[in-house]
Amino acid sequence: MSSGKRIASMIIGMIVMIGGFFGGFMQFFWMEDMNFGTILFYVMVVPMISFLVGIGIILYGMKDGISKGGFGMFGMMGAHTDSEQKEKTYIHEPPRFCSDCGATLSSEGIEWVGPLTVKCPYCGATHATEKREV
Repeated sequence: MSSGKRIASMIIGMIVMIGGFFGGFMQFFWMEDMNFGTILFYVMVVPMISFLVGIGIILYGMKDGISKGGFGMFGMMGAHTDSEQKEKTYIHEPPRFCSDCGATLSSEGIEWVGPLTVKCPYCGATHATEKREV
């Protein structure tokens, strides 16, 4: 989910929470018959339900950031970008020169004698490959 959608879900969730909180209290003031049950309902239950619904909307909007381990402050500030989450990849190349005879080595004229070992075509010496980040 994009950062814009996460921000939008956060804003909508906050509106629901704040609107339910103040809406419950406004209903309390607009009531004509005040008994204990209706007072508790409008002052306690309506704000609590709106808080839970608002948190649900916010968490739903942040579900991708949470599943990737980027919960952070409201799931956005600690979220990583896709480029930061990609794992580094490496390739193994033969060394540029043979350490025994000094010949120039290239990946085209090399004989691979193991997964990470090459053989010099001139003197037959074996060398470990060099790990390079792509």
